[in-house]
Amino acid sequence: MPTQQQRSGGKRVRCMRAYSYALTKSEDCTAKLSEGHGYAINRSVGGIALLLPEEVDQQQVVEIQVSSKAEKKQSTKLGEVCWTRPIQVDARVRMHLVGIRFLFELPALG
Repeated sequence: MPTQQQRSGGKRVRCMRAYSYALTKSEDCTAKLSEGHGYAINRSVGGIALLLPEEVDQQQVVEIQVSSKAEKKQSTKLGEVCWTRPIQVDARVRMHLVGIRFLFELPALG
């Protein structure tokens, strides 16, 4: 049986920073684009744990703007939601901790 580290795509590195994201939700037979900022809790080569202000579904595809300190550039990655946990912040506010597995990086335009 694989260890937790093997299942989660390798060594996780603490990463407390904001990332822009976009996702599409289906509402009343129409697609609705949702954009916002999530806060990374940790990150590995294969994925990221984000704290999001909205609920997402497992297997939902998310577009994330990721910057690399080593290469000093920003890239766009597509990822799949593997798990999600609601977190009650106070009586009226609920955030969602989301585990995302990176699928691939989109080619840069230009």
